[in-house]
Amino acid sequence: MDTRELLALIAVADEKSFHGAAAQLGLTQPAVTRRIQRLEERVGTQLFDRSLKPLQPTSAGHRALAEARDLLRRLDGFTENITGNTAPTGPFRLGVSHGAAPLLAAKELRELHGLFPDISLTIKSGWSSELLPLLRRGEIDAMLSLDGPQGTVGGLDARDLPASLRPEKLLDDHIVAIGPRSSHNDPRDIATLADNPMILMPEGCTFRALGNAWARQNGVQFKSVLEVSALELQIEMVAAGAGYGIMARRFCLHSPAADRIRILDIPGMNWGMAITLIRRKNNTDLDDIINTVGQIVIAAGAVSNPTEHSKHKDAQKLSA
Repeated sequence: MDTRELLALIAVADEKSFHGAAAQLGLTQPAVTRRIQRLEERVGTQLFDRSLKPLQPTSAGHRALAEARDLLRRLDGFTENITGNTAPTGPFRLGVSHGAAPLLAAKELRELHGLFPDISLTIKSGWSSELLPLLRRGEIDAMLSLDGPQGTVGGLDARDLPASLRPEKLLDDHIVAIGPRSSHNDPRDIATLADNPMILMPEGCTFRALGNAWARQNGVQFKSVLEVSALELQIEMVAAGAGYGIMARRFCLHSPAADRIRILDIPGMNWGMAITLIRRKNNTDLDDIINTVGQIVIAAGAVSNPTEHSKHKDAQKLSA
């Protein structure tokens, strides 16, 4: 296998054109085209759909890209392993779902960079269902996800997760109803909650879908809904008293607005979730940094573990 062909494959995919790949590699466009054609002849199938603008990989192209990225990364580490210089170097691309983001914030990322100073870290944020295809295609190396309920991983039923991926549950979490701490008369059931203004994410959000389903099961619906496009904005608006919301428990407890909101005890509104770290099985050269990400997230989550959170609340009462 000619590594120059693999580099051309990655460059064309990144730039979405042969012209852009040529500029990136310092080659002529015909030279890049020939490398891709040789690679396609070698594997016996087209790797790019040339009828699309911008250029897109075919299904086979996506699989080839994932393998090419992994192979080149392992080749980069070959000399270092032989000489004994095994400190991880090069790029590490981590996907972080919106629901898990507070557990890998600036403090945690600084710690990670301090432990792996020679790693070039790229963070890709999004919903779990957006990040999982990137992980499958090798465009990111691992992802931190808020998963569940009912055994979903990365927005996919765990039974349908590709064999090439390995999930690891780091922390438990729950979806709960939240309200402003300033309120003196919080709702105590779904019917009363539904009578109040609700601050929710757009349709398609798991949090909102679960709330809607529970309301329907109880013969009610949310009467007034204000949609917002960011979880932290949702919490801030709830904290300001604009309405009530449905949110991941740990996200609430790690929010800057944590002391201005209250987790409500609404019967039936407490759905089990999990903070999950998902990696590609063949990325063994990245195991050290991926394992460290898991350890850092577990440590960050300690402050929102149920027993630790209860101790924190008790301490606040004593100091009040």
